Amino acid sequence: MLHDEDLVAGLRAVAGAGGVVTGDQLSTRSCDPFHHVAPRGPALVRPASTRELAEVVGLCAARKQKIVTHGGCTGVAGGAYADDDEIVVSLERMNRIEHIDATGGFAIVQAGCTLQALDDALEPTGTFYPVDLGSRGTATVGGTLATNAGGNRVIRWGMTRANVMGIEAVLANGTVVTSLNSFLKNNSGYDLKQHFIGSEGTLGIITRAVLRLAARPTSQSVAFLSVGSFGQLLLILEQARRLMTLSAFEVLWQDHYALVAGDGGDRRPVAPDQPFYVLVETMGFDEVRDMEALERFLEQVVADDLCVEGVLARSQREVDALWRVREASDIIVRDMAPFISFDVSVDIAGAAAFAERARHDLRARFPDVRTVTFGHLADNNIHLGVHVGERTLEREGEIEKLVYDALSACGGMLTAEHGVGRAKKPFLSQFRTPEEIAAMQMIKHAFDPDRLLNRNVLI
Repeated sequence: MLHDEDLVAGLRAVAGAGGVVTGDQLSTRSCDPFHHVAPRGPALVRPASTRELAEVVGLCAARKQKIVTHGGCTGVAGGAYADDDEIVVSLERMNRIEHIDATGGFAIVQAGCTLQALDDALEPTGTFYPVDLGSRGTATVGGTLATNAGGNRVIRWGMTRANVMGIEAVLANGTVVTSLNSFLKNNSGYDLKQHFIGSEGTLGIITRAVLRLAARPTSQSVAFLSVGSFGQLLLILEQARRLMTLSAFEVLWQDHYALVAGDGGDRRPVAPDQPFYVLVETMGFDEVRDMEALERFLEQVVADDLCVEGVLARSQREVDALWRVREASDIIVRDMAPFISFDVSVDIAGAAAFAERARHDLRARFPDVRTVTFGHLADNNIHLGVHVGERTLEREGEIEKLVYDALSACGGMLTAEHGVGRAKKPFLSQFRTPEEIAAMQMIKHAFDPDRLLNRNVLI
């Protein structure tokens, strides 16, 4: 207790009384987007600058105090959970957009800035940051960099890693590494930012980033189709790639669409009687030509007898309505809770086989299982939600083993975009070789020999 009081006093000396949260106030915070899980440690500190953060980390390093970093806490892999002996460092006060260069195509942004706030600031400049998530209003730049987040439009603009030019980070000993490169070409030594992107906060705490901007599309054309077989779905993907520039190809299995369509209204654009549904999107700079390209695609799909039913959005309101079908996390949380979520990578052609095998094995063990299956098929990413009753969370280990055994048998990978976190760490060795894991451990030891940063995450 005396150690905790001494630590909190030291943190307040750096971040100010308002920059440190303790006691009952700490219990109102949550480390999880779906379940209220409060940090269990002595304090949450909210530095307002890189200098303050470096002092906080230096103070913790001197005391061998363990740290968990918080961004928007929208991650679903347990990476933000904090134990009794860990303090939380939240970057919520470090949320400024420092500089936008529309001509140079980059923005310098603090790690606590949300994706939505960044997008709002970029809109008048005619640019945008292409990484887009359903949790954009809460997810932060730093959190998405730390997890190398994917999102809805990876097939057009790539993962987070492809959209970052430079980074500033605080190391486990309090050293600040500033590598805010804004050049597309820079081969002057190691590309240090790549060590931190996707490291889940285990190698350093990202404080600022130089983000690569793209020209903001002025048109968004969307179609929604019901499809009778997975083979037809793959042919639709081939046609879409050939006839237009895809920005999204979002597939819903019937278990997902039937749940969402049960609400009726604009969340039921087509009948829920087919095994697959797909949202197809193209974004560009000529509304008429882009819509014509989507219409030609739809005509070809119908002529080839590849879809059962299809609708074409004719207004922004209809575009938004179709996307709400895909981004129906509110309905899933309401009707499926409690559930276990999976975020996996699989070969495109083998996605249906994985989903069927996983659901078959789950049904054999849990006859009343309910699932939702959906994902970014064109970039190999499938999401699966599993509910086996009120005791779902108690049976998490059994559920995970069944799903990951099915995934391993299909040659898939543990996580596509959410990260390993705590939840998937026990299964990492099932999907990465001993040599790969040993190399990761060497990197961790080089950056954080005392394992002070996110010690229970990833590796």
